[in-house]
Amino acid sequence: MSVSTRQSEIIQQWYHRPSLQDALACVKRELDQALPTCFGYHLVQLADIEFVACYKGSKINHCVRCQPDGEILSESEHLPFDADSIDVLIAMHSLDTSSDPHQVLREIQRVLAPQGQLFLVGLNPSSLSALSGLLAKLTLREQTSPRSALSVHRLDDWFRLLGMERTRLRYFAHLPYSGTHSKLNRALSAVTRWLEAHRMPAGRIYFIRATKQVCAISRPHLARFRPRLRAIGIGKSVVTSRQTKETLQNND
Repeated sequence: MSVSTRQSEIIQQWYHRPSLQDALACVKRELDQALPTCFGYHLVQLADIEFVACYKGSKINHCVRCQPDGEILSESEHLPFDADSIDVLIAMHSLDTSSDPHQVLREIQRVLAPQGQLFLVGLNPSSLSALSGLLAKLTLREQTSPRSALSVHRLDDWFRLLGMERTRLRYFAHLPYSGTHSKLNRALSAVTRWLEAHRMPAGRIYFIRATKQVCAISRPHLARFRPRLRAIGIGKSVVTSRQTKETLQNND
């Protein structure tokens, strides 16, 4: 089993947890608020795992899911769409489940139309919950939580290289908790909501909105008109006057 396949299975099982279900509900709420402001002809939801449709609030008529249980089955590294053809793309952990996340982001940038909108959901390696996964790796225990090595700062560098601009960033699932109604779980849930409301960058999941920028067409530089100076015979007139004066003196 490849590493990316194992990662996909872990993320699929990971979303059965109550804290991650709440985080997914927060992601859907963010999309419900943002998608009505996006216009165009084509919307694609991209994932290497099974996800329900997260684009119910979109005004775009043609919406498809490019994922194992969707209308289109394809690899994230090689999307079956023309360049500059997709107006909105929702990528659900597409960078986390790929062995070549930079290639996935290049493909996303390729298929997005100018000023196209990208909504990216991924794993935050700097979260509080990621420390338990690092501890499991050091103690050689079986991996039960998905791993991620792509920080938001690194993604910002990739965005700049690909001509994209991040316009929104939110973090969710700061603390894990179960579905029981114990005092501890209620307290953890309340603390998580407080951390989310105050935009603390320690959540297990990040939600990014980015725009594909289009460089302005630069006109060719036109050299300024510089009038040439013409000789108007001033020097010749001076010479002629001097020769005339010398001739008069000699005649005297």
